[in-house]
Amino acid sequence: MSNENFSLDELMRIAKASQSQKPEDMLGAMKNRLPDDKVNEIQRVLRDKKALEQLLNSEQAQKLMSRFKK
Repeated sequence: MSNENFSLDELMRIAKASQSQKPEDMLGAMKNRLPDDKVNEIQRVLRDKKALEQLLNSEQAQKLMSRFKK
């Protein structure tokens, strides 16, 4: 597994390839590209309402969500 950081374009490509709008399905499309600790961290954030809200309010998440709307 790689330790790479994904660009917004790469994240968009992987998310669209999942053919789903569900975060769990999008994560599934990325699992083989992420280290296990990163997958576990993402799953933890998805289960933690406060952490998820904080993530969604970040500047990077706002940029990513605006790209999904296009």
